[in-house]
Amino acid sequence: MGTGRRGRPQRPLDTTVPALAELAQELRELRATAGLTLDNLYAVTHWSKGALSAATTGRDLPRWDLVKAWVTACDPDANLDLWQARHRRARAQYERNRLVLPAGRPPAERTDPAPRVPDTPSGPRPSSLERDAWRTLAPDRRPWGVAAHPAPIPLRFTTVGPDFTDTGSDAADLTGHYEQIGEIFALTGTRRLLVLGDRGSGKTQLARHLGTRLLTADGGGGSAPVVPVLVSLRGWRPERGPDSLLAWIADALTGCTTEDVRTLLGRHRLLPILDDFDSLTLRQRGRALHTFNQLPQQAPFVLVSGWAEFTRTVEQTDTVIAGSTGVRLLPVGVGDLDGWIQRSSRSRTKEQDWAPVLAALADRPDLPAATVLSDPTLAGAARLLYTDGRAVPAELVAEGATVEALEMRLVQHLFGSFPPYRQHGGIGGHQLQEQHRHQALHLLARREQDEQAPVGDLRVLYRGRRPSRRRAGVQAALLSLLSWVFLGFVQVGDSASTYAASGSSSPVESATLIPAVIIGAGWYVYLRHRLDGRAARTDPLGRVRSWLLRSVPAGVALILATAVGPDADAERLSLVVAAALLAGAVWLAEQASRRPAPHWFLAELAVLPVLMFVVLLGHAIAALPVLLPVLLGVTVTGHWLRAVLTSRFALWGLYPGVLLGLLADATDPDVLRAGRDGWSFTHPAVARWYRKAAVGSADAENTPEPVPVHRAGRGGPRGPVPPPPLPPPAME
Repeated sequence: MGTGRRGRPQRPLDTTVPALAELAQELRELRATAGLTLDNLYAVTHWSKGALSAATTGRDLPRWDLVKAWVTACDPDANLDLWQARHRRARAQYERNRLVLPAGRPPAERTDPAPRVPDTPSGPRPSSLERDAWRTLAPDRRPWGVAAHPAPIPLRFTTVGPDFTDTGSDAADLTGHYEQIGEIFALTGTRRLLVLGDRGSGKTQLARHLGTRLLTADGGGGSAPVVPVLVSLRGWRPERGPDSLLAWIADALTGCTTEDVRTLLGRHRLLPILDDFDSLTLRQRGRALHTFNQLPQQAPFVLVSGWAEFTRTVEQTDTVIAGSTGVRLLPVGVGDLDGWIQRSSRSRTKEQDWAPVLAALADRPDLPAATVLSDPTLAGAARLLYTDGRAVPAELVAEGATVEALEMRLVQHLFGSFPPYRQHGGIGGHQLQEQHRHQALHLLARREQDEQAPVGDLRVLYRGRRPSRRRAGVQAALLSLLSWVFLGFVQVGDSASTYAASGSSSPVESATLIPAVIIGAGWYVYLRHRLDGRAARTDPLGRVRSWLLRSVPAGVALILATAVGPDADAERLSLVVAAALLAGAVWLAEQASRRPAPHWFLAELAVLPVLMFVVLLGHAIAALPVLLPVLLGVTVTGHWLRAVLTSRFALWGLYPGVLLGLLADATDPDVLRAGRDGWSFTHPAVARWYRKAAVGSADAENTPEPVPVHRAGRGGPRGPVPPPPLPPPAME
């Protein structure tokens, strides 16, 4: 760090030319960060002190060579493309200002109306489009999020190479940090930017910040040259080409049609920020890349995706997005944390407590704490716990600390003792509600791990993993046996006694055995298939397979109806009606999962008494042992009852209506994300904590040991507040 005598105070900054004043201020801040004086700059750059001093007044435009030398001397790793763009913007405004203003006349206040998005006959008014933009670009509401601290977490990013983008060797350098993302976007010629990063790295918040910067450019959202709108791609099916994407974007806007979106994109008035690209399947992502390339070349957009998912898609399909450039978020380093993580919302700071910890992390980058703090979300949790909280930062580098234990410690603070999320104390309803909430999120965390995808069906939550081959085989064999007994009971055909009297071979055995075997085989396939109705069906064969699987429950009753004897008309009619009821139950279960509401579950409950009445009326009471397991196996209520029995009534309080309410409550503070394809946790560390820490005694032995904690507070040392004990959840 340079030292020297104290120089004269800097001249006041002239703001006549806004872009030139911004450039001068950026040069001042860069020199202050580097700790250099004008004497130091003179010795390094060989520019006169007068020229160096005049460069930061905002009155005269400095030459680019001077700016380049200044920046290189203060920060050798600085992005020169970004600084050149700033200088180019300042020069344009400076020259325009010289041509417009006569000498000696002060600048007049700008009175020309701001450019606005033109109205279309059937499209949204500009005010509604801006409202959609501000609504979708709402910042992360989690108190530990990127932008929820005294200063945003210092995210850094680098340029994505030409292997995954459509750039050449002369492409602009897009390296920068969180506050520079708006200027970085201006360097992309085609306005097609990829924002890539690992899960939990802050890529969505970075995209939100980019949209906010663009929306507030030039003095307000109405004057922004482009209106950014954040649109999630969760649930989008890219098989129908670019029109499906335009319709998907239109659905996210108020009163907008597909043609309106096409017009706004063509006029560069709309910038879709497409998030959750990594939520699509590999095949869907490949088709999505093809869809993006079918859009008009002038259509701008920002694509947000996980690094591994995007690069794998490009490698598998050998397709890149035309005209695209990209940035990749980097892990948070010790240098990024220093100066940020010590900043507190309290009057008392902990800079002295953090100093040895940061020094240890700088000397030993292989420490577990360095890995944990490289995640922006966990770094934010650490600032809340060790800077705003009462814990001592030294426990991060304590002997015996592991990545898993530190991660559990930080998440435990967020959900166990951090005021916005801590569990309600006391007894009665609050404690019971918190217990149910932990049970629901524990179930979701385990099912999300099993499915390796968001969970979009309550039956998946209650049932868990698909039954094993052995278990499904046993259940199918039992149903086949019950079907064979029923068919034998109703005496298939009147000729059975005739063949028995004559001593010849009776066809009764084959007439009852073959349908029973078919029923067992069909039920085995149904038990082994994925229940989630929102699973991707990307080809005609997949749609046919899905339809056949959904028809299995009704097919069981139809096979029984066709296998009964010719004289059993009443039984046959009742079984045909039962098949229709089972088909309706399958439809109700899918509707209850896609549009969860209490009335769907009430409709499911009504199917059972109606089915029993129809069977009794048709004198087919012996078919109930076959039809009831089928009915319980297709409905959400049936899976809940099974989960209650297998968990020894521990999940009795999590009936479907309550479970939906608990999941909805968890989406409000952004613990969960509710998309069109189901529920998922917003961060993998939170999912891991609910899988391991928030469990009952059955899995207590698998819970990692916490980091030794010594927190000073009133009444002596305090440790982390554990979640309330839970009864054993449903085990697979």
